[in-house]
Amino acid sequence: MGGTFLLGVGCQKGGTAWLFHYLESSAQVDPGFRKEYHVWDALDLPSGGLARQRIENQGGERAAFLRDPERYFDYFTGLLGRDGTRLTADITPGYAALSTERLAMIRAGFEDRGVRPVAAFLLRDPVERVWSAARMDVRRRGAEATEDPETWISRMYVRPMYADRTRYDLTMAALEQAFPRSAIFYGFYERLFSADTLRPLCELLGIDFHEPDVDRQVNVSPKAEGATLPEETRRTIARHFAPVYDAVQLRFPDLDLSALWPSARLL
Repeated sequence: MGGTFLLGVGCQKGGTAWLFHYLESSAQVDPGFRKEYHVWDALDLPSGGLARQRIENQGGERAAFLRDPERYFDYFTGLLGRDGTRLTADITPGYAALSTERLAMIRAGFEDRGVRPVAAFLLRDPVERVWSAARMDVRRRGAEATEDPETWISRMYVRPMYADRTRYDLTMAALEQAFPRSAIFYGFYERLFSADTLRPLCELLGIDFHEPDVDRQVNVSPKAEGATLPEETRRTIARHFAPVYDAVQLRFPDLDLSALWPSARLL
């Protein structure tokens, strides 16, 4: 069969929606009927419980994937059978918390069908990531929100809904046990919107590079006018995720992490 399947595992609020639209704009890419399929988190993770309920209530193709995961592999393999399609993808940030065993199973499912599986993980300054997620969540709550995002995140950053998706150290460890290093792409949100990041990604994915629309904004969580995160809150959140900063610096020893992620200076 040939072709490549991209498993995007996050991070949430790390540019995955923008990356999806960039890839989808290529004639060589067919991601199917959505960006986030939420199959594996719905099957495996407590955080996927609501997604599973929603999928089962809706029925259709994704519900069939839950009942018989082999259909998931067959579906994406079928997309690669179409003329000119070199790449298909499931980019679901909730997959960041998947186990090594599940990631290895996904890899094997595609390899058994003659498809090359590749994983991609985008990383963002942990403090900025959880703050952006808080702005999104408060906006979604609408009139039910009784706090601004800055107050909300000052006490909610330890909750699994924020913490689990910020443990880049655990995600990287699981990926590197399940996939060969040559089949993993790491990118940084702060550098995503450039040819320097996208050219090597396209090369890894087996598609032609095309110029990105760097002015396009997708799924952004804008800050309210004048909103700032207090220095003490930044420091507290950064120190809570100290193992993340340590693991990223260890994984990328030549990276000036304090320049890329200013919150690293607060450790």
